[in-house]
Amino acid sequence: MNENIVPVSILTGFLGSGKTTLLNKLVSDAKERGLKIAVLLNEVGEANVEAELIGGDVPMAEMLGGCICCQLKGDVAMELVRIVREHRPDVVWIESTGIAQPLDIMDGVAEASLYERAALRDIVTVVDARHLLDRVRVGAGRTLRLMVDQIRAASVLVLNKTDLIGPAEQEELLEALKDWNANAPVIPAVRADVDAKLLYSGEDRVRHSEIDEAHTCDEHCSHGRHFREHSHDHVNALTYYLSKPIDSRAFEALLAGLPEGVYRAKGIVTFSDTTGQFLFQYAYKATDFMRITPQKPVHDVAVFIGEGFAESELIKQLDQLVHHEEKA
Repeated sequence: MNENIVPVSILTGFLGSGKTTLLNKLVSDAKERGLKIAVLLNEVGEANVEAELIGGDVPMAEMLGGCICCQLKGDVAMELVRIVREHRPDVVWIESTGIAQPLDIMDGVAEASLYERAALRDIVTVVDARHLLDRVRVGAGRTLRLMVDQIRAASVLVLNKTDLIGPAEQEELLEALKDWNANAPVIPAVRADVDAKLLYSGEDRVRHSEIDEAHTCDEHCSHGRHFREHSHDHVNALTYYLSKPIDSRAFEALLAGLPEGVYRAKGIVTFSDTTGQFLFQYAYKATDFMRITPQKPVHDVAVFIGEGFAESELIKQLDQLVHHEEKA
């Protein structure tokens, strides 16, 4: 099995914000730097004209006829697994429809990580400056709530179409963006013209699918491996690969003590004190375990999605579980 983790980034933003223009720039940038990029496209309608703009030399999956965060949430996991297995890209970008909820898309990526070594890295939200300003001044409505949800989830914000507002209005929007998401850097842009490298967590991760490890491990190392998607603790997702069975009671205690900010967790684990592998699901302080019998080997992994929780503390607890088994 390829030990490299394929980094997955989500491109979100309300309808007409400029996501597709930015996606095409990302594709061009990847090609220029010799990176193999793959794309998942979602469109609510039955036809996706955006696919024609990207080109036939880019591995791509299209999910049509529904929103990726509801009707097609299961499809994103399936398509992501397929595209990683078939093409082994250096990076995958998911362009969601403009009405998608980012947390639900994150859940789809988490599902895929159970079956392939792929993990969420960044969420880039494209904001239409003029549209957002108009909505802010109205002060209410479902569209504004969705736009704010997309902004809150971002690791990077692209404030697009700034040529349609004045300097004072841009400052007004920057203050609003800071209130909604103080951690994400804001990149002002016109026609989504931004330096693509600013949209990634780290240049090394793009090229090498870097695994964050505390030391140099060989293929027999028993320490846990994790992929740190964001450098901050706002809306985040942590994918942790376990290389050894762990104690079931200790793991249940860890899940029971998860902070309030962890909304969802899921994964596949092997326990040292019982036989077989288990699929676990966690939501709103409730956990469910189900014994599974995979038709082929699958890796042990735990994925945590939430807002405001400290990744470093959770990684430390997971490391302790793995290290305890190593010493036993």
